[in-house]
Amino acid sequence: MERADFLVIGSGLAGLTFALEVAKHGRVIVLTKSHITDSNTNWAQGGIAAAVGESDSWTLHEQDTLTAGAGLCDPAAVQFLVKNAPEAIDWLTSLGARFDVTGSNELDLGREGGHSRHRIVHHADKTGWEVERTVSAAVRKNPNITVFENTFVTKLLVDNNRCLGVSAIVNDLGARNFFARATILATGGCGQIYSTTTNPKVATGDGFALAQDAGAELKNLEFQQFHPTTLVHPQLPGFLITEAMRGAGATLRNHRGRRFMYDHDSRLELAPRDIVARAIQKEIQRLSTWCVYLDATHIPAELLQREFPTIWEKLRTVRIEIEKDWIPISPAQHYACGGVTTDLDAKTNIPGLYASGEVTSTGVHGANRLASNSLLEAIVFSRSAALVAVDEADLPSGLPEAVHIPQSIPEAEAIRVRHAVQHLMSQHVGVFRTTKGLQIASEQIRETAEEVASMPRTSFSTYAQEAENIVNVSRLVADAAAARTENIGLHFNEDFA
Repeated sequence: MERADFLVIGSGLAGLTFALEVAKHGRVIVLTKSHITDSNTNWAQGGIAAAVGESDSWTLHEQDTLTAGAGLCDPAAVQFLVKNAPEAIDWLTSLGARFDVTGSNELDLGREGGHSRHRIVHHADKTGWEVERTVSAAVRKNPNITVFENTFVTKLLVDNNRCLGVSAIVNDLGARNFFARATILATGGCGQIYSTTTNPKVATGDGFALAQDAGAELKNLEFQQFHPTTLVHPQLPGFLITEAMRGAGATLRNHRGRRFMYDHDSRLELAPRDIVARAIQKEIQRLSTWCVYLDATHIPAELLQREFPTIWEKLRTVRIEIEKDWIPISPAQHYACGGVTTDLDAKTNIPGLYASGEVTSTGVHGANRLASNSLLEAIVFSRSAALVAVDEADLPSGLPEAVHIPQSIPEAEAIRVRHAVQHLMSQHVGVFRTTKGLQIASEQIRETAEEVASMPRTSFSTYAQEAENIVNVSRLVADAAAARTENIGLHFNEDFA
């Protein structure tokens, strides 16, 4: 048994922001299933949206966010987010984050799809890496924070409708119960429910599955965002080409060289992501090709190398020179816009349980997330949670001693069901959907879940437990998509078009 004042599940920006803020008020334990820096945060290229430019304002940022969200945003949550954005940037800077600046030492602001102003604070094209470096370094230095790496959480411990902590398998120590006055779920997304995703391998939807099992409310899971420009290359699957490149002037072309965004939206390549992703997918289908192309060859080479060094170097490893060659791209799953329902203080419907980051549905994203609002959301809502979590009551006496240690399905079966479900999700619950396809996905995933439930069990395996979470979360997403009877934002059923 381990006890602390605050318990954090996940080591991305959301979890570590909360940890740093509450560490001023007590002992913090952070549990992460891999290394502390293995998170979606670390992979984020673009930046953090904040109205800090002279010609910008929080009201413009608010309107852009509401427009992208297609009418399903919570206006109060959006206003809370954008008003707190400049302070979030200041907080990161105070921790040592190094953002790009101009010659006059002002923030060098980029622009991305859906934004009416240049407001993307960035560190070249690896902002997430810089942010994760900053917060993880601060966490390591903080004597009030203990990090358990390679720790897989198996269950949220809820008693008398209050979250007391979690059961987990710690690689070096075995099974443990971790108890705290306040627990925050910050486990990131669920990209691995699809065959192709920009997410790292750890994004298997564990937090969604834990929350559902505990009785937490989830919503809007049908709104899975597909990043429009993901590299199509067998050696670099899921490698993201940041939206900031389109903000710098890169254009989308089909294999005939035609800029097809003129057929779809007056904002062209800088339309919101759902519109651009559908336009690309439609062009691929129309011409029966395997990709379209991002053309940055008209942009000065020195600018490309300076602003996008990660992409510049990475694509050279597969013999693509972005100043000379068109980049083959297609959409890939990128971000879950729905999840565990929370309020402005990141509280869930279970007392003592908070949630922040991609695992949540804060109301900020609605039916489609505005580019570069994700890192911002993680900071703003985790800091808000920290302000109220410090007042949580102490733990009751008589804490449960039994540790939840699930038995796992055989790994060979886990591989099979994981790949089968990923294929179903990519085929039927992708950028374009149909009523029949969604029905097929829901039914076959349900059958797979029933099959998994009846399988013989062996000793615990992280990979096998992840596979079960993938099956369960895929079912939630497919069922939510099947229940949505209107086309809005990221959900597009061709039968309703």
